[in-house]
Amino acid sequence: MYSGFLLIVVATGWLFSRKAKITENTNQASPLRHTNIRMVIVSAISFFLGLQFSHLTALFQTDFSAGGLIDSHATEYMTWAPDEIEQAQRRNRGTRRRRKPNQSNAHKRKKKMNKPPPRYHDSNYTKESFEPLPWSLPKPSSTRYQTSEEFMADYIALKRKHNIPLPWEQDKYREDKVTLPRPIIGLNFPKSATLTMSEYFACGGITSTHTTTQDGRIGICMMENHLKDKPPMEGCNAHRNRKKEETKPIEVIFDIGLQGPPCYYASVHDGGLENIAKHYPEGTIMLVTRNATKWFNSFEGWGGILKAWGQRSCGFDGSLEGEGMEYWNDLYMSNRSKRKYWIDFYQAHTQKIREFALKHLSLTYVEVELENDKMAEQLELYTGVKQSCVQVCHPGPHWIRKHDTTSKCHPKGEEPPSIDTEEANEYSDDEDNTFVEFNRLR
Repeated sequence: MYSGFLLIVVATGWLFSRKAKITENTNQASPLRHTNIRMVIVSAISFFLGLQFSHLTALFQTDFSAGGLIDSHATEYMTWAPDEIEQAQRRNRGTRRRRKPNQSNAHKRKKKMNKPPPRYHDSNYTKESFEPLPWSLPKPSSTRYQTSEEFMADYIALKRKHNIPLPWEQDKYREDKVTLPRPIIGLNFPKSATLTMSEYFACGGITSTHTTTQDGRIGICMMENHLKDKPPMEGCNAHRNRKKEETKPIEVIFDIGLQGPPCYYASVHDGGLENIAKHYPEGTIMLVTRNATKWFNSFEGWGGILKAWGQRSCGFDGSLEGEGMEYWNDLYMSNRSKRKYWIDFYQAHTQKIREFALKHLSLTYVEVELENDKMAEQLELYTGVKQSCVQVCHPGPHWIRKHDTTSKCHPKGEEPPSIDTEEANEYSDDEDNTFVEFNRLR
């Protein structure tokens, strides 16, 4: 350690010794005593220079990268640095204060990670192995531009004309918790009150699920059954209560599509609606509509689904081959911002379902409009579930963190106050804020 400064002392002493001899020979009058004093002073200075040199050498050989210092060295060597550098280094080393994870929750997460995926899981599909399925939507007709209230009036009149009873007017349903035949299949697009409706029927006392069942994604289950000509919910139509050791049939499903891969929406892809009618001819299909522009504004920033719909796994840009695709592809290419295209797409989806309902009167069809002030009243008329069960629901974990609550739903006009968003995000263990599959069964 001291080899560096010893070399400097020896070298300095030798040089000054030579100088002292030369001075003594050339100037006999200069006392030898002064030369010796100079040598002592220079040697002392050299000694301290050597110490500093050794210290600096060790300093520059130290690893100051993230994680390169142990705590004791970090405290020693960071004292010379400016405050902002010290703070940056400490943040990079992970010394930022974070909430300690609950050990029991950590154990549950670890156990969940080791659990195999459910039967109907998107990990079974890749972009390479999944070919987009054929789909179709109608060109505009007068049915497209009716309000939900206007269309339901025409639909009910047509049912009465053919002497087909309305379920909510039949005695056999009046004593039931819900006055609609089961299963009830919600065909709403995402961001069209899918979670609100799932929670509404759960509040009414029947088994309702959103996006997934214990067997996996509803959309994948329905797609695979459709392709095999099986009932849409076969294999994913039961909820097992492990505590009570009982199994109940799932009576209501909402948010039944997925953008993929695989991409499947029963109300868009060819044969999807027909498969529902074939296997559940006396079931119920339901639709909650929104103002198409408001839907687009809400949907546009929701996890990049429009990119998957447009050019990736769905091919909803009309780029697939098939009847009617040229019309949709021309419409897609002619709209630079794509805003008008997706608004037309949403409205055409509503039109397709309405036209299907008019041709399949054995099914029960219910449609309400989200922005209609009478929506809760209409729902109670059709379903028998009280109006107070209609709540405002927010999908995804961000809203729960922002408002520091345990429920994604609240009565209209009673939204809980928000907390600091940055703090909520900092202490979150969630890495994916885009899609969180919600399965709340009662």
